[in-house]
Amino acid sequence: MARGYRAVLELGEREDALRVADRLFHEWLHDKYSLWEAGEQASCNDEGIYRFGTLLSSRGQHMDLVVTKTRETSADKHYRRQLFETVERTQDGEHWVMRLYAMSATKESAYRQVIWVEVVPPRDGKWDAKPPRVVCDLIREGGVFDRDMPLSDTLQPINDANQVEELIGWIRDPRRRTAVVVAAPLTDGDTPEALKQESRWHQILAPLTGDSLGCATYFLLTPQVYADYLAKIGEGLDMPQGSLRTFLPGVQPGDLIDARRHRVLTAATLLRGYDEEQGRFHPALARTIARTPREYLWDNGLDKELLQAHKVLDQRRASIPTFHPLEEARHKETHSKEASKEVPRQEAGAAQPRALPTHNGRKPRTSKRRVLPSVGLVRRCGIKPAAVRSGWSDQLRGLIGHALEFANPRVREDRERAVAQLKKRLEEKTARCIELEGERDHARAETEAAQELLAEAAQESERKLADLRSEVEELTSHKDDMEIVLLYANEEIRELEQKNRHLAWKATHPDQRESDDRYSENMLDRPPADMVELYDWMTSDAEHERVRQHVVFGDPDAMMGEMLRLDELSVRNYAEDFWRYILVLRDYLRAREAGDFADGNVYDFLKAAPDGYRTCSPHRHKSNESDTVKGNPRWRRERTFPVPTIVDPSGEITMWTHFAPTHHDRNAPRMYYYADTKKTHKVYIGYIGRHLTNTKTN
Repeated sequence: MARGYRAVLELGEREDALRVADRLFHEWLHDKYSLWEAGEQASCNDEGIYRFGTLLSSRGQHMDLVVTKTRETSADKHYRRQLFETVERTQDGEHWVMRLYAMSATKESAYRQVIWVEVVPPRDGKWDAKPPRVVCDLIREGGVFDRDMPLSDTLQPINDANQVEELIGWIRDPRRRTAVVVAAPLTDGDTPEALKQESRWHQILAPLTGDSLGCATYFLLTPQVYADYLAKIGEGLDMPQGSLRTFLPGVQPGDLIDARRHRVLTAATLLRGYDEEQGRFHPALARTIARTPREYLWDNGLDKELLQAHKVLDQRRASIPTFHPLEEARHKETHSKEASKEVPRQEAGAAQPRALPTHNGRKPRTSKRRVLPSVGLVRRCGIKPAAVRSGWSDQLRGLIGHALEFANPRVREDRERAVAQLKKRLEEKTARCIELEGERDHARAETEAAQELLAEAAQESERKLADLRSEVEELTSHKDDMEIVLLYANEEIRELEQKNRHLAWKATHPDQRESDDRYSENMLDRPPADMVELYDWMTSDAEHERVRQHVVFGDPDAMMGEMLRLDELSVRNYAEDFWRYILVLRDYLRAREAGDFADGNVYDFLKAAPDGYRTCSPHRHKSNESDTVKGNPRWRRERTFPVPTIVDPSGEITMWTHFAPTHHDRNAPRMYYYADTKKTHKVYIGYIGRHLTNTKTN
């Protein structure tokens, strides 16, 4: 499921947020679409719904574009608010929605001048929304803040003690809503070669800012301030050299459990994910680094004041007109051209007398008496009014002649017949007028009733929308509270599990002294936040070296892309499941080494694990694949992964045994491994990623 994008950007007090938003929007609109008609560019200056129809974008895509603009000024003049909303529908039927809000407020507000932007991708879209151009342009212009912290599109160096104090102040600011991403120096910077490495380190990290623009600001500690930063940042918030730490809003200094929210990536993972030839990070790694700040703002980015602006501007939709600017411009241009041709055509027609109609092949009899033309004919033919003799009789004769043009008005029978036909026509027209008036009154009544129903429905929708917003706000607050409760509950569960294993181990080993590193062993039960952190732990993190003594990745470089993709494809944290399985495999080998589990494979261990060792449900483990999979050369090749040549001279081995995190989805991710209990006494993990091909995968 694709994720949306949101950014809240505060401007300087001298700016006018509504004017800035108007300018940014029209620059984006006119650069992306060609809106020239009738010699001018179509713009959205007034409130309304602008239906532009199908347009060709600057990227060569045909898009159906609808723009909605609403404005509102509060009764007390305290707020001025504005919304530009674009709905772009592709030829494939996908809808991309961008909303550009702006608000100016007085000194009583938490804001002065603020712009916030939302991008909503298609419901079933494959790609997350990226920072839109209006955000990129505004931040690059400068003068954009999150509270007191400036937002930038570049990696900001921290060079002195004052900047360190300022950075730590931003990290701890409880009002902050964007992430602060801090990179530690790679070296001590005490030699010319080290300084070259620092310069290169800056170049490597610089491109990371793009995917999370508006949601995070990136800082790089220089070697001369690194020690000062570590001394001042506080317990649990430090970071090793060459690492990258993302500080989400709401940092709680001194709270070790809260510190786990603020993820650390080591230099080894970052450098392994960097492609020297392409000069950029692996796309999955770059997206993973950007996703955490963007997800936080998408889920938690608006306070009550901004939500109220949403509500007020949405209510304006029901009362604004609809425009078709390009159609109206074309119609105006066409009408102007036709009008310019009309006068010469009429003048030429006035010189041509109208031919008299014939009756049964004979020319009608003419009268010596001149029949004067009607006033309308006089005007059309350009005859001077002085030439017209007024009089009701002549007008009546003209009317009778119009009713029966082939008749001779001087013949009584023809006049009577013409008058009868004229009377009949007038009666028919009168009846038709009465009928149309009735239909008009009926349609007017239906329209008024429909408008009343629409107004009632709009009010009901507004009420429901307000209730839903209130409910969403309440649920979001409840969700945040429950996440904190769950975090502490999981910590308590892990502590109880550790205590239970410890007591079980003491009961079965009464004569052995407790290990000095029992605390470090218990710390292993803390799960990783995502697949990036799991990868980090299994490749370079010093704290988890004891795990890698028993369980290792067969080919870390080849595994990275597929592992990181799991974070993008699922809202579930599979990293926690896979970490548990890795610890189970480690304890399987530890139990064998200690003689507590003398013989048997992993499945046997799961069914009857000795006390004091980690385990999981045997249903999560699959000892083999089907005969169909094993007999298919291509599918077999998919399950063949690298191992050291001491394990197999060919340098690879086909792995059938694997763990499945959930039984609810046959396409859920898998972890394939090979347990070498004879030579190296290690478990080699060959693959963690999406379900490999079989007869049931889609």
